[in-house]
Amino acid sequence: MQTVKTKKKKRVKRGPKVESRRAVRFVVEGSRTTHALVPIDEYERLLMAEMATEAERVLDDPNTEWVDVDDLFAEFAAERVTAARKAQGVTQQELANRLGMAQTQISRIERNPDRTTVRTLKRIAKALGVDVRKLIG
Repeated sequence: MQTVKTKKKKRVKRGPKVESRRAVRFVVEGSRTTHALVPIDEYERLLMAEMATEAERVLDDPNTEWVDVDDLFAEFAAERVTAARKAQGVTQQELANRLGMAQTQISRIERNPDRTTVRTLKRIAKALGVDVRKLIG
């Protein structure tokens, strides 16, 4: 193994070649190896392997809490309706008046829109002057 000396008494050792045919380099301080310098493609391969291992751990964990995609959609829609309404400076009552519905229905949509239809979201978007895609993501 070839050793290259640096100014701060660190040595860089050239290690075995990896798949990309470029040498891995090690930084050695004293007698301890502190860093390994690898080609970016090898680094990305190692990173992806680590991410896959972490994902597998989460999937296998019995304490992992799963969320239904429809519930997640509804939660995002609620946040976006509220944000769009507030950005326009409109109260729930004013929005309800524009739509011809009760203020309590607007409140329910903003808190728990799981039973809100896309048609209602389209009406809300039109009343607020925003694209419906902003509300439903």
